Amino acid sequence: MAKYITINSSDDAGNAHISTDKILFAETNSSTAAKIYLLDGTKHIAITGTGLTSGFAQNVNAALVTAAQTSWTNATVAVDLTGMTVTGIAIA
Repeated sequence: MAKYITINSSDDAGNAHISTDKILFAETNSSTAAKIYLLDGTKHIAITGTGLTSGFAQNVNAALVTAAQTSWTNATVAVDLTGMTVTGIAIA
């Protein structure tokens, strides 16, 4: 069963679901920018927002671990965005 992490964006029509088996790692570049690198490392999902240095990359990694440990019937795990606001999600 496929597993996904979910990121809620304030300017998106809903949640972004990202397949956990496509994610290599996440990093926070600044309080307003982060990246989620995809499998081969040449493509990434660009995240923009506010307060991202409050643990965005760590929370993505925690959501990946939680997704791996949950039952196959729990297909999505939300990334904890407490203290952060995601304003944009784009593939780069």
